Amino acid sequence: MLVNAGRLKRLAPDKTIIGKFERRYPNEIINLFHICPHALTANEAQYLIGFKTADEIRNRRTKATEEIHR
Repeated sequence: MLVNAGRLKRLAPDKTIIGKFERRYPNEIINLFHICPHALTANEAQYLIGFKTADEIRNRRTKATEEIHR
């Protein structure tokens, strides 16, 4: 679960968001989370598309993992 307090009521992400994923970070979502962008919920996709680069997502993931282990 990437997002636990989403505001979108629909489950599936818009096709435009999936298209942005494919252009912005083609394989990074699969590499980082082991999930295909099409399998993300609308809220997860909306959250992740807010990052400008895959490095930003990677850094946030690392920080979250560190916070969990503290």
